[in-house]
Amino acid sequence: MSDGVIITIDMVIKPELAEAVCAGIPGMFTLTVTFKGFRSIRVVRHKDAANHLLIVEHWDAEEDYRAYEAWRNRDGEMDRAREHLLSLKAEVWPGLIGFAAR
Repeated sequence: MSDGVIITIDMVIKPELAEAVCAGIPGMFTLTVTFKGFRSIRVVRHKDAANHLLIVEHWDAEEDYRAYEAWRNRDGEMDRAREHLLSLKAEVWPGLIGFAAR
């Protein structure tokens, strides 16, 4: 089995919407965790900017993530959510160099 792929999404939410957006994120996990190829997700907030989030997702394959992304946006939900953002940068990281956990 492959170590999969890491997807990072670096986003800055409009400050006046940050609390509402952050409050809604955990509710999205209910369906995300059931999607084919999903392994894990972590969403963290920047220590100095409460409207700056980093999402780190682990998937079996980029294709699984892309299928999830298309499913999540099937009715334009994610396109509309971008209106709440000041910036968004998503990247795919397929090459594991090292790992340690405790």
